[in-house]
Amino acid sequence: MWHWFKQDEYQKLESLHSQTVTESLLQPFFSMPLPERDEDIRCRDTLVLDFETSGFDSQTDQVLSMGWVTITHGQIQLKTARHILIANHHKVNPEAAKVHHLLPEKLNKQGVSLVEAFSELLLSMQGKVLVAHGCVIEKSFIQAYLLRHYGIEQLPILWIDTLKIEQKRQALRKDRPDFRLAAVRKRYGLPEYMAHHALVDAVATAELYLAQLHGLFAQEKATVHSLLTFSQR
Repeated sequence: MWHWFKQDEYQKLESLHSQTVTESLLQPFFSMPLPERDEDIRCRDTLVLDFETSGFDSQTDQVLSMGWVTITHGQIQLKTARHILIANHHKVNPEAAKVHHLLPEKLNKQGVSLVEAFSELLLSMQGKVLVAHGCVIEKSFIQAYLLRHYGIEQLPILWIDTLKIEQKRQALRKDRPDFRLAAVRKRYGLPEYMAHHALVDAVATAELYLAQLHGLFAQEKATVHSLLTFSQR
């Protein structure tokens, strides 16, 4: 499994810009510089995303749906909200279907191709910091897709994990708090939403991310370096 934003990970991401990429959809990722370490992350456009998948293994399981929304200048831009179902001709795990309620009949009738879905997502990701709650799922499936379709192992892009942020904040507690998205939102006084819907979870994570920024930094500068320190493993 990948380990992100350890001591030299920022430099590793910067070094990726030396790669030559011919695919027009990916070129912007390698031509745009990363945010500076001391930059206030609130000044950066942020894409908050969530995947519903058939399982946790990006090598054998599939992305069933994607949801995302953009944060600009500390405000969630609901006009950017997007929810995509992906046509899936394979059997969906019955236990997983009980959670996300995505059956093959619905996916095949309303879904688009995996290539179409990822092309739209990658276009939306350009120039943005990415946020997810437990981003290991989203990042691993994105990386698996990039490797299969473009031979690219990693994009030079910053990820923020709201789950890791909360684990760091709760590290001194003697009890074992629940780190599921709904439970963490409840601790911040955020409203209860329907779970396991990619777009709803993306919006819910965006709200949590803004609440965490306020809890950690209030009106102070939220530097990229500081937030990545909270977000790393």
